[in-house]
Amino acid sequence: MASNQELINALQNIKSSSTELSAMAAKASGSLKTQAGHIVALTKPSQSGQMAAMAVGVAANSLAQAAASMKSLSGSCEKFINNILK
Repeated sequence: MASNQELINALQNIKSSSTELSAMAAKASGSLKTQAGHIVALTKPSQSGQMAAMAVGVAANSLAQAAASMKSLSGSCEKFINNILK
């Protein structure tokens, strides 16, 4: 069985990784949203271009959801660490 300190160390690593992943996913989401806007502008009369822009928008939304999930995981790790230390 792992000691409390080992558990805390593992949780801190998960928290750090999830915080970093959250920031990366949020940045990628923003970039994809921008790109979707450019695709829309460049392919305005084209239905397939508009569909491509929608697909990029869906990907951007998925990344935004992933970023939120990673942020939530980071917060949960912090709460768990605090509960262990009580």
